[in-house]
Amino acid sequence: MKRPLCFTLLLFSCCLLGLACGESAPSPRERVLDFVRLIQADSLPNILPFVDIDSVATYEYAGARYDSLSLKEKKDRLINGFLGDGEYRKIWSRSQIVVNEENFLSDTTATVEISFIDRATRIQYYRQMGLKKRISNWVICSFKVN
Repeated sequence: MKRPLCFTLLLFSCCLLGLACGESAPSPRERVLDFVRLIQADSLPNILPFVDIDSVATYEYAGARYDSLSLKEKKDRLINGFLGDGEYRKIWSRSQIVVNEENFLSDTTATVEISFIDRATRIQYYRQMGLKKRISNWVICSFKVN
């Protein structure tokens, strides 16, 4: 009677270990790569889970030039920038984009270096995207393009 119980416990333990070692969430760098691909594909519904819109809008539109805009106006401007001929989509579609290394600041925060290379002038611009870990995925919370 003890043998089947031991075997059952061993099997159960192996299953738990398998679940714990299963597929992990994408790294910050992988999340940024996926985000860039979705922007280039003009896929707004799929982009939104990658971005903390409130944080990015507040960060991107900080400064005296945008003081008169409400948070809702900043968010609308940001979302429109991802679509069709929006400012981000335009810059990102005319640039060669290189997603470089990730840097972990803590267990829940990271930065990813990203380079935009203008296809016409070959001028390269370096930027960093800030990410925070939310539940099981990394979410972009800050970036500057221009």
